[in-house]
Amino acid sequence: MNIKILTYLFLIFAILTIFPVNFVSGQEKRIVINEIAWMGTEEQWQNEWIELYNPTDSPISLDKWILKAKDDSPKIELSGKIGARSYFLLERTDDTTVPEISAHQIYKGGLNNQGEHLILLNNLGEIVDETDCLLGWFNGSNETKKTMERIDSILFESDSNNWKTSQKTGGTPAQENSPKTKITKEKNIKTVSTVSNGSGFSFLLIIGLVVSSFASMLIFAIWLKIKQKKDKIKIH
Repeated sequence: MNIKILTYLFLIFAILTIFPVNFVSGQEKRIVINEIAWMGTEEQWQNEWIELYNPTDSPISLDKWILKAKDDSPKIELSGKIGARSYFLLERTDDTTVPEISAHQIYKGGLNNQGEHLILLNNLGEIVDETDCLLGWFNGSNETKKTMERIDSILFESDSNNWKTSQKTGGTPAQENSPKTKITKEKNIKTVSTVSNGSGFSFLLIIGLVVSSFASMLIFAIWLKIKQKKDKIKIH
């Protein structure tokens, strides 16, 4: 094989390694855990629900996605689709949890009132969003039955600074969160390709490095062989 062609191939592999293309199907799929009724409702404490929100301009299939607590209780295998800039309401046990709104999915298993670490995984097993409240729920009230609402549903940050207690009892299931937390146009969304959540990116990087290393060794071997032939010619 012509050494120039091998050199070009090496350069292509090197470029792909440094600037990987978005081959991962879930790389731009961004969903957030938007509201949590960990305390239940005034009617019944078991009436817990969780709301997801899609801040992107495209609908996203949730098939094979998982929403779970760190201890796997509850562990919800999601299905269905969440529309662009739309909500996905998960109600515990049955559809009477939030009587006035139909659930998008029913799940089993309760949330610990002392706190949970909730994790949202996409169909590739990558962490898309998580809320670590193992030391206690950031907000919400068991006495008033006001929910824990995300303040900014666009930003990736999910620490205590980006959560508040809903302004009204029962929260805002499948609706925009309380006033002064208006969801604005998507602008600062971090995708799954970030270092902390980029297993797809890491996989491509490893492949690129392996291929580049192999190409480099192959080119060196060919160059060495050509050089040896030239040296023999000079000797003769």
